Amino acid sequence: MATTTVEPKARKRRRKTRTRNVSPLPPLVAARFKAAQIDLTPGKESVLCPSCENWTPITGVLGTPVLVPHHTTPYHDRTTTPRRCSNTNRRIVLDIAVDTWREQLVERTEVSASVASRRPTKVLPKPKTGSVPATSQIRPVPLSAEQVRRVFRQHQEQCLACRGEATDRNGQTLPCRDGERLAVTVLRLFRQEPGRRAVREFFAGERRRFDRKNAAAARAKRPAEWAKHGGEEIETANNLYAARRPGSISEFRGPDLPLEPVTVVWGIR
Repeated sequence: MATTTVEPKARKRRRKTRTRNVSPLPPLVAARFKAAQIDLTPGKESVLCPSCENWTPITGVLGTPVLVPHHTTPYHDRTTTPRRCSNTNRRIVLDIAVDTWREQLVERTEVSASVASRRPTKVLPKPKTGSVPATSQIRPVPLSAEQVRRVFRQHQEQCLACRGEATDRNGQTLPCRDGERLAVTVLRLFRQEPGRRAVREFFAGERRRFDRKNAAAARAKRPAEWAKHGGEEIETANNLYAARRPGSISEFRGPDLPLEPVTVVWGIR
């Protein structure tokens, strides 16, 4: 049986728009565009059209570079009434090298990145912190034997050395320095607790005695303070400021007080 060979079929390639028509408008200059407005990558030459502001391919790079025929709307935005852009088939002068364009593009990208990093993206409110007390206002909290005992029990439950389960390479049990320090502290506080309690009771009694003494002094001083605001002298002074009857003559008015306007003439000596 004879075998038949299948000839390979060429893949359909995308062809660039080729035309001999040239727009009568003056040619565009590539050097006048910013690095981000033109793309000179070989095989992907395109420019941002100044008229419609759409990315438009450039054809005829090796001969007469012109903008391909395009509409005023992007290709992905299909409309029922497309309109031809005025820069269709307009010449463009590629007077800038590809390496120079790439350097300008990299420099522009670095500058944009540095500016974006310096500009804050979000304004964060300043956290409100409370006022820190002064050193003279800080009062140490005395340790109680019960608090230290609870901490010591919790440490014994979590520490392997205190339970005798921690060993070294030779199999000997490792001591726990923290447990020993807590145990010594608990014993010391329990031993000093009666003396501490007696001192606290003594100062509490002294505080109550001082309060009673100050209260008695205030009670003894109160009648003298009330006496300053009473008595015949205070009553006489209050009567002097009694309300005046309507129609009565003030004591500041007398027969020598003029009732007509008096004109005073100042003479020069």
